[in-house]
Amino acid sequence: MSKGLITGLSVLGVFVLLILIVVSGYVGNANYGNAAEKGLTAKLDDNKNILSNYYNKVTEIVQVADAYKDGLKEVVTADIQGRYGTEGSKATMQFLREHNVQLDPTLYVKLEQVIESGRNEFKNSQTELLDQKRAYETNLGYVWKGMWLHLAGYPKIDLASIKIVVSDKTNTVYKTGVENGLTLHPTK
Repeated sequence: MSKGLITGLSVLGVFVLLILIVVSGYVGNANYGNAAEKGLTAKLDDNKNILSNYYNKVTEIVQVADAYKDGLKEVVTADIQGRYGTEGSKATMQFLREHNVQLDPTLYVKLEQVIESGRNEFKNSQTELLDQKRAYETNLGYVWKGMWLHLAGYPKIDLASIKIVVSDKTNTVYKTGVENGLTLHPTK
């Protein structure tokens, strides 16, 4: 083999290798950017689904508890009116031992459990969303990976729109820098 042919093949090999590095860098990072953004938007939708499901569960349990309470009120009223009439007892002296039906506390215990588990599930899902967003933004900031992501046109979504839900109280605390603790009986 001639020296010129070896040199030509070497140059061609280096050129092909450079093209492979560029193409694989672009394709690999463009695929990562696509997967990261699809994962972020899917996680945001999952958060909405979890919060909606939580609200619906709590609302439905409260409706059942209210219906139970109203039904119990009707039963007790009918029971008392059945014994004493619509105007109550007219006796001068009466020795009674009443045994009225009690409101079952298990519905309220279940409501508390649903609220607690729903809040925990939503918090965990929001933490996952924040972690996915942080990982993507970190990769966008890397020199090599970030260069390829930006060349591929990423980010294609508005990353500022990927945010967690917080209470008004939390926003106020961070705005003012003052936190006064919880008030367990705000109406007293």
